[in-house]
Amino acid sequence: MKTRTVTETAILCVTGLIALGLVIIPLTAHPVGPGGVSAGSKPLVLLAIAGVIALGIVAGSRYLTTRKNAQVELTVGEQYRRLADEYRRLADMAITAQEHTDLKLGEVSVRMDHLRDQLESLQTILKDVE
Repeated sequence: MKTRTVTETAILCVTGLIALGLVIIPLTAHPVGPGGVSAGSKPLVLLAIAGVIALGIVAGSRYLTTRKNAQVELTVGEQYRRLADEYRRLADMAITAQEHTDLKLGEVSVRMDHLRDQLESLQTILKDVE
């Protein structure tokens, strides 16, 4: 993430330098006349201004897109944490339910053994009575 931020900053700096060059080059390319700007450089100045505006729009849209992507990544990370917490909670509940089931099975087994012993006692008594 940090490398991406450094790269984007470098791109914005280069874009700014290009925009500055687009403004300065037309002004220095033609000699200045008595009116301050030569007649031949007016279209170039307008072109440079249009270029700077276009670069500003591109840089602004790039910034907004990056900001929106960062917000989406935060939201996705937050959702992942919530899902992971829910999974842990469900896993804990399943383990607890399994432990309770094991305890109940142990109790049922003990009762079955007790009933089996009583049945054997009853059969012995019935044989004695016959």
